[in-house]
Amino acid sequence: MGIVWGVVIVIVLAILIYILFHSFVIVHSGGVKVLERFGNYVQTLQPGLHLVIPVIYSVRETVSLRQTPLQIPPFQVITKENATVEIDVSLKYHVTDVEKYVYKNENSERSVVLDCQSNLRGIIGNKELNEVLNGTEAINADLFDSIKDITNGYGVAVDRINIGQLKANSEVQAAMDKLLTANRNKEATITSAEAQKESVRLEAEGQASQVEIAARAEANRIAKIAAAESNRIQTINNAVKESGLDDKMLQYLGLQEFGKLADGPSNTVIVPSNMTDLGNIPAAKKLWEASK
Repeated sequence: MGIVWGVVIVIVLAILIYILFHSFVIVHSGGVKVLERFGNYVQTLQPGLHLVIPVIYSVRETVSLRQTPLQIPPFQVITKENATVEIDVSLKYHVTDVEKYVYKNENSERSVVLDCQSNLRGIIGNKELNEVLNGTEAINADLFDSIKDITNGYGVAVDRINIGQLKANSEVQAAMDKLLTANRNKEATITSAEAQKESVRLEAEGQASQVEIAARAEANRIAKIAAAESNRIQTINNAVKESGLDDKMLQYLGLQEFGKLADGPSNTVIVPSNMTDLGNIPAAKKLWEASK
């Protein structure tokens, strides 16, 4: 009989220890625990120490409220011109409503992934390939706007979406490579033509500059010659004026020179047009008669 009572006491103590041990629930910072009563949601236990009656109440699971990264496996989308592109997406989210997150959806993360894929296919389906490959920031913004309200129904909020690598299929990639090569060759040709054009322009400007310099030098030389000739004539005129010679004396001197020319070996003599006027000069007339 004593042995039986001993066993009973041990069992009771074990039950009390179990109840006592499971009556206290500790919730750590950054998370919460879901409390149920016979399988029904009762409340969300916040961080701290909580007293819970075992058997009647039970803790179902712990839910993290921290920001959580989620990587979506690569999947294919089709652009407006039916080009296939493989894309991968990563996002960060946090739980905002524990009851919705645990009880309203079988798998909230999976629901978020499916919505991201569906909305992204719709966004990229309205864009051309080049716009998709060069507009990831705009696609990120459009995708975020399209799912931020939807995910509230899953008890989560998407904080950030990032589109990773975009990879076109082999045929599209080959066509893009050819187009890229053609554009590079075109740019190289344009650059070479512009360089040649610039070289011709510089050469023409150089030749024009040389011609201008030569023309200025020639004009300067002619101006100096003309100035020298003018100075020489002016000097002669001044000398004649200072000598006191008048017109009759000049005509006389001219007649003397004409007489010397007539005595020369040439048979041809050019007679000045004013020879008749020289006869009116007495000295010239005497000289003419003596020469005859």
